[in-house]
Amino acid sequence: MTCASAAAGPRAEDKAEADRLFDQARDLLTKGDRVEACKLFDLSLRKDPRAVGTMLNVGLCNEEGGEIATAMRFYAEARDRAGDQGLTEHREAAERKLALLAPRVPHLEIVLPPGVPSTTRVLVDDLVLARSQLADLTVDPGTRSIVVAAPDKLPYEIKVTVVESQHAKVVVPALQGAQTVVVETSNRAVIGKLGVAGGAAIAGVGIGFGIYADHLYWSQFPDASRDGTDAIDPNKPCYTLTDPMHLGSVTHHCSASGSAKLRTANRWADAADVVGIAGVVIAATGAYLWWSAPAHVAVDIAADHAAVSAIGRF
Repeated sequence: MTCASAAAGPRAEDKAEADRLFDQARDLLTKGDRVEACKLFDLSLRKDPRAVGTMLNVGLCNEEGGEIATAMRFYAEARDRAGDQGLTEHREAAERKLALLAPRVPHLEIVLPPGVPSTTRVLVDDLVLARSQLADLTVDPGTRSIVVAAPDKLPYEIKVTVVESQHAKVVVPALQGAQTVVVETSNRAVIGKLGVAGGAAIAGVGIGFGIYADHLYWSQFPDASRDGTDAIDPNKPCYTLTDPMHLGSVTHHCSASGSAKLRTANRWADAADVVGIAGVVIAATGAYLWWSAPAHVAVDIAADHAAVSAIGRF
């Protein structure tokens, strides 16, 4: 699905551009180039998210690409909008597609362990789910990544492969709590050196995560988007447009796949912050241990933090 708002009708220039892209896509279809046609249908829908005919074509592109749950979401929206706009033929076409795909779409049920807090987050791929969605979630066939995270718990992650028509059930085990391990030692120099070296290595991993996050984010946009200018490329899932209401600012727009990639990039950036900070803390603690003489070293690992502390006589 697109990131553009469908609450209001498009601007006249956007509508004209959407129509032009739609006509180009139809022409490509007649020539047998469905891949490029689907890219243009997606671009057209970004410009005019209320266009029912374009929505049906984008749904068909997803269906033919094997993403039948995604296709059903486009067909369902097309059906509803066609009903609102009095487009009987389009509404009936969408309903026929929904009836044909319904038996084929995979369903996923996620069962959480008893007593999990209300703040527990469940993600399927890059989609954050509400509790009401866990009992019956329609997903595209293929391998789906499920992550369950709760405060003060280690995250649980599993990959599930589903096929068409399958009803899969995932029972999440009790989440493990934070773990504290106390290491007794009298060799503070060795511990300190290991802490400095290990912390530096972990911080380096954090930097690598950050570089990857930045690359993943901007690789979804045309190169010119980095310069804060209008930039649209049919081969990229995201684009930028100058905001006429705020001079010098641009707005970012993405297709469904582009939005998912941006959310993944943000998750990598968050991981970079956590890992980088953990590396600095561990390195600093190692340096301190090098010059002090603790009797014990405590390593505390939880879902949202990692810490090293010295315990004993100084």
